Amino acid sequence: MTGNGSRPKQAAILLTGATGFLGGYLLKELLERSEAPVYCLVRADSPDQARHRLMENAGFLFGDEAVAGWPWHRIRPLSGDLGRERFGLSPERHQELAWEVGSIFHVAAMLWHFGKLEHFMRVNVQSVEQLLTFCGEGREKTINHISTLAVSGRRRDNPENRFDEADFHEHLECPNVYVKTKHEAEKRLRPALLAGRRLRIFRPGFIMGDSRTGRFKKSITADAQYLHLQGHIFMRVAPPLHQDDFMDVTPVDYAAAAIAHIALADDTPPGVYHICNPQPILKARIWEFIRDYGFPARVIPPERYMDEILDGDDELFLRGLQSVIVYLDDYEKSPAIFDSEKTRRRLAGSGICCPPPDAVLLRRYLDYCVETGFLPSPEEMRRRDGAAT
Repeated sequence: MTGNGSRPKQAAILLTGATGFLGGYLLKELLERSEAPVYCLVRADSPDQARHRLMENAGFLFGDEAVAGWPWHRIRPLSGDLGRERFGLSPERHQELAWEVGSIFHVAAMLWHFGKLEHFMRVNVQSVEQLLTFCGEGREKTINHISTLAVSGRRRDNPENRFDEADFHEHLECPNVYVKTKHEAEKRLRPALLAGRRLRIFRPGFIMGDSRTGRFKKSITADAQYLHLQGHIFMRVAPPLHQDDFMDVTPVDYAAAAIAHIALADDTPPGVYHICNPQPILKARIWEFIRDYGFPARVIPPERYMDEILDGDDELFLRGLQSVIVYLDDYEKSPAIFDSEKTRRRLAGSGICCPPPDAVLLRRYLDYCVETGFLPSPEEMRRRDGAAT
């Protein structure tokens, strides 16, 4: 029995964060890999405004012509806010939704690495509590929560520095408010996960551009990894490069396809899944590719890095320093090596493969950054340097 008649034959999907980068790609995958209606919770004043935001983001990511062919009758915009009681919906609409929705894909999050803790707590942690409450109402639901591999912290407690899908540290050294609140969100979900409830936690690595086009999110200057890259190219120096310092490079199209495939499979058990590139790359190798592309990037021994970079004083250098200065205290630590064995088993035979982080992929990303003006071309960099001498 329901409060408003019989339940629909096909359970709907509730997706948060659909106006973002990974969320936009996940919306596309959910439409292609299922027949379910997809409710998209969007901060907006009306459903029409919510639909406009969804169409605008999708058009930017995939092109207006391609998006025009989407089954928009299955996309159901909801104007609301995860931080508000009942998502800001009326009691009646909230109850209807609780009976219609059978699975949740929670992508929405504050991604910056600095800001007021209370704002991050509201968006990254209290939203999880709201969704857990929502799951206790209406029909039974599955939560697919998008976390981050950054909850690994700084692994130094095993010889290989590995972080497995079963790992979770109750007490974690968190370098910023983003990691702190994403870790706290997982902590709030742990009791339900350990009790065997219908819950999956997906931990993506460093989400990069589309592997086929290089395209990245519209708000590229708000992304920590791309801003970090830009900053050091402007500074004409590589970040400190340690021998054991690996980086994950995960294209967004792979991440969205992997999450959707695993989450939509009927036989996928509860648990944690690492959505990362099975081929990590040394950061030193990335900067070799960047120099081969034509950007000057001096390598400074890590122990001398802090002293030598502060000698730069030209305008472009200082602009780059502004982008990376918040990370200067975090350069002595090497990240974990991420194990994704369970994820790879679930993807076996699906045809979903993560492209290797080779020169072809990284050149595609650099080409996009230059084409959009996020980075100057190597030739322009050389002209600037010549004019400054």
